[in-house]
This record gives sequence, C-alpha cells and structure tokens, in this order.
Amino acid sequence: MSKKIAILTDSSAGFTDKEAKKYGIFVLPLHIILDNEIDIYDTEENREKFNFIETVRSGITKTSQASNGELMQKYDEILKDYDEIIHYPIAEKLSSQYATAYTISHEEDYKGKVHVVRNHTAAFALKNLVIYAQSLVEENKTVEEIIAKTNEFEKESYMAMIPGSVDRLAKGGRVGKILISLISLLKIKVLIQWGETPKKIGTSRTINSLIETLVESFKNFASKIKETYQIFVLKTAECSPKVWDSTVQKLSELNVSYKVEDIAPIFLAHAGLDTIAVIALPQKYLK
Repeated sequence: MSKKIAILTDSSAGFTDKEAKKYGIFVLPLHIILDNEIDIYDTEENREKFNFIETVRSGITKTSQASNGELMQKYDEILKDYDEIIHYPIAEKLSSQYATAYTISHEEDYKGKVHVVRNHTAAFALKNLVIYAQSLVEENKTVEEIIAKTNEFEKESYMAMIPGSVDRLAKGGRVGKILISLISLLKIKVLIQWGETPKKIGTSRTINSLIETLVESFKNFASKIKETYQIFVLKTAECSPKVWDSTVQKLSELNVSYKVEDIAPIFLAHAGLDTIAVIALPQKYLK
C-alpha cells in the first residue's frame, strides 16, 4: 500500500486560502513585521486587518521565518493524517527557513517522515512547482520520484524581477552583494535573474530598457532547454500606471505573449509595490 504524502509550502508561494484548499496544499504562514512594532502571520485575513499594503507604501515592512515551534506544530498536525511530508520552503537565499526546517526534519520525531527540499524558486514559480508536486502525489509517485521531478522543474524555470524599490530591497539584505554597488544610485533600476545564485543582469534608468534585456535573457535561457514556455508577468494591483504601462508597451513591441498574475504579497515587503517580475515555466509542468 502506498504511503500517504502531504505537500507543504509557506506563504511566500502566494497561495490564497481558496487555492490551497482547491489543490490540497498545506501552507505555513511566515511573519511580517509592520513598522518595527506589529508582528503578524502572513495570511489574507491579517494583511487586510493590519493594512499591509498601506504600510508597504508609507511605512517599514520586514519579514521573518516561522519559529521552530510553529514548524513542529505544523509537522505534527499534518502527520496525524499523513505518513510523510515533502516541504518546499521559501528559497534559502531569501530566508533561513530552509536551514531551520532541514535541521528539525532530522530530529528523531521527524526523521524519515519530513523531507525538506532545497529549492531556489520563488513566488509564482514556487506556487506552480508545489501544484506540480501535488499532481505527482495524486499519480502515486514516491517521495524520491516527486523530489527528482520537481528538481527538474526548478532547473527548467526562468525567473527575473525588477524591484520597485532598490533601497528597500538592499536594506532588507535579501540579495546581498549584487546590489551593494547600487545603493548610492537609487534612481537606477536593476534587473535580477533569480536562481541558485541570484545575479544582476541589467541596470537602467528606464523600465523599457530592462524589459528588453530580460526578454533577451529569457530567449538565451530557453534556447538551451528547448521546451514550450508559458510566460507570466507578475505585478500588484497597486503598481503605478507609469511602470505598468511602460512594461506592457515594451512587451507588446517585442511581441511577447504572457499572462498576468499577482506577486506573492510577502515579496512586496522587501521589493516595493512597483515591482515587476517575469516567470517562464515549461508548459508540460502546468496543471
């Protein structure tokens, strides 16, 4: 008889409550700290209750990982009904959550039951990776098969972002040295390609130029993978019309077909409301 496997991620994947229920995904909320005073769980209810978007716009927002106790409580809760858990946490370059979860997974109570996967996807890419993992569970794949297949998903995924606020991102320390040379030039926009080692692939004073660089970067990436890709452009409803209109115009000029999706709210805490991200995923993985 096959083991009952649960898929767990955290709120950085951007699942709504309705989506998590639809796909049968377990979601661990991370923490958001508002104006250095209020610590909330990253949930739909709390973000609305505590005016998260307004604080991003005019205040100070930081984030924090789930505590050891919160992780163990979530593991215990799931293991009441499941034999094993595959946990896809926020990318280790963004948080210490992976390291914490990995350590706990090797404790006696969880060893062989909780499998923490080191991955480097983020936001909408992580969301789709997790949905794909759940589809493999439903195909009765083993833990080893699921992890191997989602590792391939990661390798074939393209992720890039143009932070709305370089200042906010640099202060948050989420991309380290690649931005340090730009801190004194905050009017310069930066294009970051995400992956195991995030890298700056473009700087400009205009969105148009960076979108052009991004599209060229993706084409070079896709030419080596040779898969059919679906491109997603991520934004927030609060993105300024100037930024969004420039993005749409340049993508149209370059004949890029894409779908628009929301950025996981927790990323706005570090990158700002005018952040634009582009995620390209092989069509074969999309469910």
